[in-house]
Amino acid sequence: MNKEAIKTAIEQDENWDSGELGQEEAHVERVEFDRAIEDAINQSARLRPISIRMEEELIDDLKTIAEHYNLGYQPLIRQLLKRFVTSEKKILKQRAQAMEIKGRKDKVAKKA
Repeated sequence: MNKEAIKTAIEQDENWDSGELGQEEAHVERVEFDRAIEDAINQSARLRPISIRMEEELIDDLKTIAEHYNLGYQPLIRQLLKRFVTSEKKILKQRAQAMEIKGRKDKVAKKA
C-alpha cells in the first residue's frame, strides 16, 4: 500500500470520527472488508487497534476539543497519550539518574 492510499485511509477515518461521513442512511452499506488490508494499514502506520471504556462525558469533551482543532477525537487521544508518555519517560529517566547519582554518593560515603 502506497503513502497516498494510507493518507486517504487516515483522512477517511477522521471524517468518520467527525461525523462528516456516515451520519446519513445513504452512507450505510454492508461491505466485506478484507482483514489483510486492515492489518496492512495498521502495520504500515504502526497502529494497533484497542478497545477502551471511557466515561461518556469525557468522550464528549474530547470530541469538542478535537472539533476545535479540526481533528477526529481518536487522533486527538493518540496525541494526548503520546505527549503524556513522552513526558513520563523523561521524568522516569531523571529519577533513575538521580537514584544512580545518590547510590554512587552513598558508596563513597560508606568508604570514608
